[in-house]
Amino acid sequence: MKLVVVPKNNKDLDKYINMGVKTFIFGLDGFSVNYPVLTLEEIKKIVDKYKNIEIFISINKTIFNKDLECLEKAMDELNVLPIKGVLFYDLAILSIYSRNKYNYSLVWHQTHMVTNYNTCNYYYKKKVEYGIISSEITKDEILEIKSKTKMKLFVFLLGHPIMAHSRRHLLTNYYKTLNKPYLLEDKIISEHDKNYIVKENELGTSILDGEIINGVDFINELSNAGIEYGIISTTDIEDEILDKVIPLLNAVLKGNDKTSSDEIKRLVGFNTGFFNKKTIYKVK
Repeated sequence: MKLVVVPKNNKDLDKYINMGVKTFIFGLDGFSVNYPVLTLEEIKKIVDKYKNIEIFISINKTIFNKDLECLEKAMDELNVLPIKGVLFYDLAILSIYSRNKYNYSLVWHQTHMVTNYNTCNYYYKKKVEYGIISSEITKDEILEIKSKTKMKLFVFLLGHPIMAHSRRHLLTNYYKTLNKPYLLEDKIISEHDKNYIVKENELGTSILDGEIINGVDFINELSNAGIEYGIISTTDIEDEILDKVIPLLNAVLKGNDKTSSDEIKRLVGFNTGFFNKKTIYKVK
């Protein structure tokens, strides 16, 4: 398994590379939600400077007809860069990709929908090489998917997972009801003794789990099963914690399980999310 970092910005790449991380995810400015974004020019500077790393670019906003021309132009411009792949949510990306000969791969990233091997196999037949597994299914379900698909898989290992995204500007509207200006700050909301992080930008509002998911107890089993990538999201985690946790995760992957795992739990907590928690909802 390779560790994949979603950095807060492109200034931290040297630090993470020195920690042994060689794979990164960034959003494309104007086309990505819930990721730190870069312009095409900034992406070009990164791939020119760093020759031995993998870069995946997220294009995961909802696409409208008015966006199609700019979207295809952006996908064409990414094609001249040595990026590894493009994360997609909207099927417009798949449609454009299917009628062009792009050098990069596609990554199926429909957040909460990537939950079964049948759909993985469907997209794999459509030339989608990678998928990012939903953070709301169990470890056993992830292992079953991996055993029954040829798609290369990403698993969310550590960070604040996305709970929901809306194209509406919910914080702006909330403050309007209070006759107060929204000052662009994040907001913490609480419900049933659980905290959520609410963020807003020009593309809408995102809600993240206020508690960090820590998948260190499952990292070796997932790696041994052939899961190719484990994602570490740095959003809303202090740098001093990340500077300790990432080398410890690498140590766990290299076999130093007990000591490193215990230290990671001390730093970020014991929340394992849905890795061991089956859904209580059933489709009828």
